[in-house]
Amino acid sequence: MKREIQEQSREIHLHGLFDFGQDAYGTLEVELTGNYSGNVEVVIGEVARDGCIVHRPGFTTFLQRIFALRNGRHCYRFEIPRHLPAYSGFPHCEAPPEAGGEVAPFRYVEINRYHGVAVVRRTAWFGDWDDDAGHFACDQAVLNRVWEFCRYSLKATSLFDRYVDGERERMPYEGDAYITQLGHFCCNAQYRTARDTIEHFMTGSGRITWLTEWLLLTPLLVRDYLLYSGDRQSVERWLPGLDAKLLPELLDDDGLLSPAAFADRRESGFVRNREGRVLAAPVRDLIDWPETERDHYELGETNFVPNACLYLALLAMHELTGQNSYRERAMALRRAIRSRLLREGLFVDSTGSRHTALHTAMFALYAGLTDAGEVPAHRELLFSRGMACSVFGAQFLLETCYRRRWSAYALQRMTDDGERSWLNMLREGSTITMESWGDRWKPNQDWNHPWGAAPANIVIRQLCGIRPLAPGFTRFVIDPQPAGLQWLECRQPTPRGPIELRLDGDVLEWRAPAGTEAYYAGEVLPGGHGKQVRHLIRQAD
Repeated sequence: MKREIQEQSREIHLHGLFDFGQDAYGTLEVELTGNYSGNVEVVIGEVARDGCIVHRPGFTTFLQRIFALRNGRHCYRFEIPRHLPAYSGFPHCEAPPEAGGEVAPFRYVEINRYHGVAVVRRTAWFGDWDDDAGHFACDQAVLNRVWEFCRYSLKATSLFDRYVDGERERMPYEGDAYITQLGHFCCNAQYRTARDTIEHFMTGSGRITWLTEWLLLTPLLVRDYLLYSGDRQSVERWLPGLDAKLLPELLDDDGLLSPAAFADRRESGFVRNREGRVLAAPVRDLIDWPETERDHYELGETNFVPNACLYLALLAMHELTGQNSYRERAMALRRAIRSRLLREGLFVDSTGSRHTALHTAMFALYAGLTDAGEVPAHRELLFSRGMACSVFGAQFLLETCYRRRWSAYALQRMTDDGERSWLNMLREGSTITMESWGDRWKPNQDWNHPWGAAPANIVIRQLCGIRPLAPGFTRFVIDPQPAGLQWLECRQPTPRGPIELRLDGDVLEWRAPAGTEAYYAGEVLPGGHGKQVRHLIRQAD
């Protein structure tokens, strides 16, 4: 656990607002001088307007304390009440013991009804975070700003022992963890938090997962953990439990996932009672969240997106185990999906639907469920919808574009300044990624949600093109897609040391740790300390 102590001091008369520049989980002390009897009001918060902290319905921080002044100069600790999650009964993450009490995310401190010099001292708490481990820069200032915004969002929420979904609930979810874990791996070579998060999902710990796609993302979480960390021992421990995450009891006669058809059965939970018996929890399809971010998706009994996720999960299980049976099941599922959900060259949202939402198009392309002749129609639909998805869906939209080598469009989406953009989050005043694109889309959102930080991993893994091919980065690919960028540089931390890359014009240079192999444009180039390789970059399609 690391801490950063930040202090500001100035004389105020009745009212003063202090701005620490960035939101952070922290604790607070104030030093005040009392030479009269009176009460001083101190407020901490994440949102300020017109020189005052904003108090409004929702889940951004607003905490108020009244201090009775004592004569002379004294230090007062701002007591933060114990965190209570918005929904009772869920296993939220506690504040780190090093903090000596509860923490809260805040950027601003407001002092009212006080005359004199005030010193405000915030102790911001972070996990085992190395600011120099990951790095990205390029010739486009907007992209630099977006990436740094997302990188800091991961740092600012790193203090808990597991990946959290934000302050409102402060608990792990598989969907949130999928994006947070990838971003964390691109910025730091610390794998303990990822391991403990997956352990939580695999052992239960009182956790009930009721979303189809979240369960299906678990094999992808485990696969990515293995590739980045190289920790085979933990993965071997988790493997026996991963089959249940594939929801085999919710398949229809064609092998398609149809949770709605089994709504009256309670067979799909993963929580055990005191006798060790598995208790049931209803499972339902998510598509995207909040519901307004589904691009008018037509939900039915059998939905396209969850089945695409099942297809990806089966392929991940094949990668993890090497068992051909998982690949055979994936190919059978692909045939069933195409048979029942493909209409006139476009996949539809659900059986019986004639509608194709952005999510259906992007998951069809992302998962490779389209044949070559079907790609143009799905691409046209995808490009026409813009960012008609949530900050969670943005991860897969951007992944899809880079997988298909539509890098210019992906870069445009990351640097867009419209309302549905990372720049809009910054414009609204947040310094940690929000739960949605802005308060307009989710009034009960919090302003500290790392699942909104997709560019932290997309920029390194896809734009710069550094991705592991074997556990622990013993083999990795370099496949930059710079689009219109003139130059870029990045540093990817690995268990063996950093991989450094620089692209200037059409010349690519990189350094890789000893004991690694880089795969670039069909060539295998061994790594080595201080080794530098120059090569003309392969142009994006």
